Amino acid sequence: MASISSTNSTSSLGNTSLRGFGGMASGIDRDSIIEQMTLGTTTKINNQKKKLTQLQWKQEAYRGISDSLIDLTDKYASYSSSSNLKDPYAFAKKLISVHGKESSTSFVTATGSSSLINNVSLKGVQQLATSSVRQSSWHNSGALTTDVSNLDQEVYSSKLEGLKLDFGLWGNDKDGFTKSVSFTFASSYKKQVDGKEETVTIDYTPTTEAGYKKLEEDLNALLEESGITFGDGNKASDVFKFKFTEDSNGQHVLQLEQQAGKDMGGYKIKGTSSALGALGFDTKNTSIPKEGIGLDGFNAEIGNTNFETSAINSPTMLEYLTGKKLTFNYDGSRKEIELITAKEAEELKTLTNNQDRLDKIASNLQERLDKAYGKDAVQVSADGGKLSFATPKNDNGTSSTISVLSSDSTLLKNMGLEYGSSNKVNLDGKLNQDALLGDKAPTGELNLVINGVKIGGLTADSSINDILSKINSTTAAGVKATYVDATGQFMLVSSETGKGREISLGSVDADGNIIKESKDGLAWKLFGGEEADGAKFTEGQNAKIRVSYGNGMDVDLERSSNTFNLEGLSVTVSGVFGGSYKMADPNDASVSKDKEGYELDASGKRIWQEDSSAAVTFSAKADVDGAVEKVKAFFEDFNALVTKINGEVVTRPDSGYQPLTDEQKEQMDETSIENWEKKAKQGMLYGDAAMRDLSMDIQSIFTKMMNNGASYEDLKSIGITYSEDYTDGGTLVFDESAFRTAMENDPEKVSNIFTGGGGVSKGLISVVEDTVTPYATRYANRNGGSYGRLVEIAGTEKKPTTLMKNQIYTQIKEMQDIIDKLQSQLKTEQDRYISQFTTMESLLNKMNNQSSYLSQLTG
Repeated sequence: MASISSTNSTSSLGNTSLRGFGGMASGIDRDSIIEQMTLGTTTKINNQKKKLTQLQWKQEAYRGISDSLIDLTDKYASYSSSSNLKDPYAFAKKLISVHGKESSTSFVTATGSSSLINNVSLKGVQQLATSSVRQSSWHNSGALTTDVSNLDQEVYSSKLEGLKLDFGLWGNDKDGFTKSVSFTFASSYKKQVDGKEETVTIDYTPTTEAGYKKLEEDLNALLEESGITFGDGNKASDVFKFKFTEDSNGQHVLQLEQQAGKDMGGYKIKGTSSALGALGFDTKNTSIPKEGIGLDGFNAEIGNTNFETSAINSPTMLEYLTGKKLTFNYDGSRKEIELITAKEAEELKTLTNNQDRLDKIASNLQERLDKAYGKDAVQVSADGGKLSFATPKNDNGTSSTISVLSSDSTLLKNMGLEYGSSNKVNLDGKLNQDALLGDKAPTGELNLVINGVKIGGLTADSSINDILSKINSTTAAGVKATYVDATGQFMLVSSETGKGREISLGSVDADGNIIKESKDGLAWKLFGGEEADGAKFTEGQNAKIRVSYGNGMDVDLERSSNTFNLEGLSVTVSGVFGGSYKMADPNDASVSKDKEGYELDASGKRIWQEDSSAAVTFSAKADVDGAVEKVKAFFEDFNALVTKINGEVVTRPDSGYQPLTDEQKEQMDETSIENWEKKAKQGMLYGDAAMRDLSMDIQSIFTKMMNNGASYEDLKSIGITYSEDYTDGGTLVFDESAFRTAMENDPEKVSNIFTGGGGVSKGLISVVEDTVTPYATRYANRNGGSYGRLVEIAGTEKKPTTLMKNQIYTQIKEMQDIIDKLQSQLKTEQDRYISQFTTMESLLNKMNNQSSYLSQLTG
């Protein structure tokens, strides 16, 4: 038996500053004497603490068993668990195979189980269930039209875009700038809108007051996004802001407005910055010091420089387009096409008629586009007085898509285009594009109602993609929306298949009331239209299936979904097979037929000609591997629990290992403490009545199974026997090979033993559950209102409400109260002895003084 010293290395007198010192007058070790005089109370406290620790360990041991019992039933007896063995489906013949011609079986899948699986067959699928579909009229302007019309008109381009403003921290004449950062006047920046990141294109060529205000906002947002900082850690966006001011002549001047209390920490604007000229510096005549220029100097140098003059070019349209390249996207193929070459520009200058010049540009572009995409794949025209691009219709009435994806925002603006502009609908664009509503596009919040449901969160600034996405995420509308580029049509498809799925297009009236069907709203303009313009509504249809039950008994089923229940099987069909509808003789007037030419019977239905050789049948087998995996895991968990319970019951505590005091722990390392307490915790539940009863009940499970109708031979035949070691607490032996054979040959027998059925009144899992429930359960209603004997004693983590409502918790509280009272008593005793000792010291000190005085008198 191990032992450890119980000598305290420190005084228990934690309430005095004299700890560790003797009396000055008496020379007595006060603390040691007081500790001896209060030893009785201290011993009581230590004993109570040891009992408290043991009680906590005992509670921990109970909870370990309770939690394991609940975990076992949660895992194997709960229908919500993937490892559930209480449900017969775990052992059922649920692996379904479909048999027949590949041309039929490729269209059929099945899951589940059915007692009629060997009798039922699928003779054919006459039609699939489909969704209702609404197609809009054609949204196709026919051409991608630009604003390029008058080649002599002035257009605007930026001198500033793409240039840099450099900042540096000057070192000395030899080293130059020791640190540098740069701000680029980029073409765009990112912005968060409704939780989604959007790209904002910056227009560096404003012509209105609102345009200058917007450019100011965009430049400051770009500065914020740049994240550049100066030496003192100040962000550039905190140090200064871009600000447009007006001089006395009403001209716009761009300034760098310094923010209060912020500076550049020694950084200055470099004279080599590429943007200086475009910002108004006379770079030829102005000499900026080599160490750079500050914000004040920068603003003073610009003075009253007109931004429009310094930063914006204003060439003619012809001059501007010369040398420019536009990126075209033709059905996904991107090519960069030069608009006007320098040589062509010289030739165009010799023409005096504007239309002649446009025609010539169109002819030149046609040659380049023919080379890029094939002859007349994209047709260039100036017939309407504007340069435009179109794609011819194919034989089926559809046409290809031509769009522009250039990153040159100024070029797009001057040509009257946007990124993604197309001869069809630009999904990244808004409602005001030519292929949609043009100048008749609504403003503000969108009035969009589908199937009586208002689609909220959309405004006139929303892109078409945003509109489609919002419809698709509005479950209540019951539709999915898309745009078919090939035809230039929007489509709404009902989320559910089958007959009767409506797709109504409505609006909201002036009083805020929803009108379910209306031709005045945005829904009709986008997704509706007249049949002559391509609009169409096709109602969904039900699936039609012919099923045979044998002996010539055939049943025709009609279902709204392509997945349906067939006597316990969940069958999904994805194609038509098993025959075809009869085509009528077009020359036989006596035969009734529909507009598609199919022959009709007396009731007006198409006549189905069956091909009996195309029928499919089903077979099923058990999921042997899946069952083996679950059952093997069950016995591993069950036997581990049995071993754990048996260990608690038969392990005797070692009286030589008691809980350590704080003083004892101070003398030991962590490993020694851990090993000691591991040994001290053993046997906490030895001799416990509840644990003995639990162990005996566990050991009777095998007997209970036989009492419920499962014979020893039946159990053994599926791989379950009782352990021959009578000391192991009742573990069960699992023979995986025997179990696998039983599952392959007679899964119903396995199911009966585990879940009940046949001659077995209660299956193994229920027997185990019934056995452990009186001791620990999640469900008090299954146990007469109790969570179980062990839970009542110690509580369980699985039911938090029991953690402070159990017998041991009450005992711990009572024991803590005793400890608190004893500690209060100890303090009172210590204070009394300290007071007495102090009085004694004072008297001794007086006596010593008197003795010294008398000695002096008697010389």
